[in-house]
Amino acid sequence: MVVVAILAAIMGIAIPKLRKGNTNIKQVMREISVLSIEVRHYARLKNATYRIVFELKGKEDDYFVEASNHAVMIKSEAKQKLEEEMSKEDKPSSPFQKVDKPLKKEKILPEPLFIKSVETKSHAEPVTKGPAYIYYSPEGLVEQSIVQITNGKDLIWSLVFNPLTGHADLIPKAVTLKDLELL
Repeated sequence: MVVVAILAAIMGIAIPKLRKGNTNIKQVMREISVLSIEVRHYARLKNATYRIVFELKGKEDDYFVEASNHAVMIKSEAKQKLEEEMSKEDKPSSPFQKVDKPLKKEKILPEPLFIKSVETKSHAEPVTKGPAYIYYSPEGLVEQSIVQITNGKDLIWSLVFNPLTGHADLIPKAVTLKDLELL
């Protein structure tokens, strides 16, 4: 009986650890999905443009929330590239500042997860490195986008943001905006 109890205790500890990768990705996807709804509500309540910023670094990717004091137009990809090439003195200052609601600080993805890509309607190509943004308008609209999170091996999930509601649908495979247009 003692041996069986010891084996049960060891299995009770070991089995959750073996499933940890799948559980982490589910938890991260749920957190981002809930954050999207909260950010949409804040944008409507404050009558300002908000955005979720994803920092794609390859390791220890993180995300946080920024807001402007007023409505802001989403910049086209060409305008963003033009501003990146400008010197610091010529660049216009960003109307966005980090906010501590609904997130108090940056959320770092747990190991071994990282953001593979962020695809939005305002970019022709998915962002795979550097900052990527999902915008929330004061009217409650969300930029149509997809965030892909992976462990770099066999696990990749897509979070598809609905432009009208801000809800994010979880798809347990890699999808793109083009795939969604075909449906």
